[in-house]
Amino acid sequence: MKRLDTSRLSRPRLCVQSLAPAFGDNYKPGYIGFTHTGSSQLSTGIAWFTRWSRLSDIHVSHVLVVTGNNECVEALGGKGIVKSPLNKYFDDPKTQIFFRRPRKCTAAVGQRIAETALAQVGTKYDDLLIAAQMLEASFLRRWMMSHFHNTPSHFVGRLLNRDIRWICSELASYCLDCQPEYADKGVLVKPDYAIDPQELFEDQEIFANWHSEPEEGPKSSAARLA
Repeated sequence: MKRLDTSRLSRPRLCVQSLAPAFGDNYKPGYIGFTHTGSSQLSTGIAWFTRWSRLSDIHVSHVLVVTGNNECVEALGGKGIVKSPLNKYFDDPKTQIFFRRPRKCTAAVGQRIAETALAQVGTKYDDLLIAAQMLEASFLRRWMMSHFHNTPSHFVGRLLNRDIRWICSELASYCLDCQPEYADKGVLVKPDYAIDPQELFEDQEIFANWHSEPEEGPKSSAARLA
């Protein structure tokens, strides 16, 4: 009889605390923010479509780059790349927001990441690429993987990706990939357009270990990390 692997059952679970946002303490320029909003149809849809790469109990569906106190740069459908106040996430009881600190993110490195994001403000949202990610995560994925050597993210995304247009995870990945400290490391070895929010969130090579940094946790106490 095959022996049951109980390692996952016995592994302790990390309970993430609820913390008041404090600029310069638990979020700084260059930090990458991740959100999940259960009441948003777009957010819910993206969370469902990224199920293929979801490895943890914390589900994210949107990515942003912290650029200052109560300020971020993000890619929004219908608006393009914009500067936004973070309190729209902090003050929404139905939104969970998470911050992850890139490894070795000094003040200078964080400022470079923020400036890379700010330089893209005013560019357009890539509606075709988000459609490609939805297609890649659909039932067609298995068929495509059985017929093409490249993953669907590389195949469809390469066809539909347009330069100087962004989706949220592509923009954040680009801002990190532009820095020599993170270029082509971890999930960034993939093309930026092929990286979805969940993959970026879970990367342990780019981001500092969350277990030893509870201050980097989410606003909501309802989330748990396996």
